[in-house]
Amino acid sequence: METHIAYCGLNCYECLAYIATQKNDDNERSKVAEKWTKLYKHNFKTEDINCNGCLSEGLLVFGHCKVCEVRKCNKEKKIKNCGYCVDYPCNNVGFIINNVPAAKTRLDEIKNSLT
Repeated sequence: METHIAYCGLNCYECLAYIATQKNDDNERSKVAEKWTKLYKHNFKTEDINCNGCLSEGLLVFGHCKVCEVRKCNKEKKIKNCGYCVDYPCNNVGFIINNVPAAKTRLDEIKNSLT
């Protein structure tokens, strides 16, 4: 399976917002907004579901990613993702590694490959 690893270890190719954006499919965006509204108890609108991945510099970055501390930290340190950081794991990425096992596994594998 192809991967496009975000700063926090998430695989963008598995992200519903990323997929809907790449398809440029408003019906998919609407489904994602509805699903995430229920799941995260936040009112997402169809137009909120736009993302080319947090590594992109363009305007199409999902709302939270624009203010994400993990993204900000990685950009400041000029590293590909948290797996390349000497401070990994840290509090910034704690939520992801505690709640998304696949992201933790990816970051751990990257970190271990560097030693």
